[in-house]
Amino acid sequence: MSTSQSTPPNRAFERKRPLSALIEAAYPAAQANQELSTTQTSTRTQRHLQLLLALIIVCVLMALLALSWSSVSIPLDQVLAVLWNSEAERQSWTTIIRDIRMPRVLTSALAGIGLGLAGLQMQTLFRNPLASPFTLGISSGASLGVALLIIAFPAGLGYGIAGGQWLANVGTVAGAAIGAMLVMLLMVTVSTRVRDMTTVLLLGVVIGALISAIVTVLVYFADEQRTREFVEWNFGSFHRVRPADLIFLATAIAIGAFINAAIAKQLNVLLMGENYAQSMGLNLRRTRLWILLSSSILAGAVTAYTGPIGFLGIAIPHLARGLFGTSDHRILVPATILIGAAIAIACGILAELPGSSLTLPINAATALVGAPVALWVLLRAQRGGWM
Repeated sequence: MSTSQSTPPNRAFERKRPLSALIEAAYPAAQANQELSTTQTSTRTQRHLQLLLALIIVCVLMALLALSWSSVSIPLDQVLAVLWNSEAERQSWTTIIRDIRMPRVLTSALAGIGLGLAGLQMQTLFRNPLASPFTLGISSGASLGVALLIIAFPAGLGYGIAGGQWLANVGTVAGAAIGAMLVMLLMVTVSTRVRDMTTVLLLGVVIGALISAIVTVLVYFADEQRTREFVEWNFGSFHRVRPADLIFLATAIAIGAFINAAIAKQLNVLLMGENYAQSMGLNLRRTRLWILLSSSILAGAVTAYTGPIGFLGIAIPHLARGLFGTSDHRILVPATILIGAAIAIACGILAELPGSSLTLPINAATALVGAPVALWVLLRAQRGGWM
């Protein structure tokens, strides 16, 4: 037999190696890949925890700054003394902090949390980077519910309806939530038939304008007192919520946030598309119902007590995605809560114009923060990526 026709010894040996030997040879490489993946996951988790801790510190610092810095500057040590249930050097400082600034700071934090979480759910449900309670007309629906309450009750919102009475507060939140839910239900129905993102947004703007026109007609035929109350409410403000009303606003936000956290895994599946979600066994109708309920409660409660506030619902979820570098809602929900609170408190400080007796409308401050983020999102969407 010639040398050219003989089989090389090493190749013959490779063909005779049993399957178990091949598996054992490949095992170290697989184990190394698994260990690398575990290390990367651990590093990512550690980074997320560090960011969450940093955001908690930022929220605390922003709250202290808001309590200290406004038209009347109060030393930080006096603010801390009042927070520790002591008295400030001046009785007026104690009154300002406890009765004016504390409710305002808590209201702004709750508003940022509510609008941020509502925007996060809407962007996932509609798969639209610019979806928010404001752009889709959800806030207009809540405004319609509040307008009907103002016209129906002589005392009006904030002066009798939301004046600390349990039934009045529940009625205010329920009216706004029902109005928001009806509009969102309409938008969900439209989005199932219209797949184009731009068309859905334009329809939301049109529906919002139509509802605003209906509200204007209702207010036009109301008496002068109720018209003035609605106009003041419609400007948007963190000042009107009284200490006794905070429990109702906080309860509504807590319920909406709990639902949001409970369906985080379902929201993750929705990111892959409805067809994939159905193939994974996700009950789309039930998931949509929970998103509808949660977003309506969050947007309705915030709108009922603070008025329509724009841009926060768009900006906050995208800031959370950009900062944490993930689309996992198990991370985004707590991130949105903390970023929403910090951003809203910062907008409240900006609107106060510290050192001046003047106050900006809160929507002017939120636009200064949210408009650049919305522009950035539009530019990213043009390049084909936003989540």
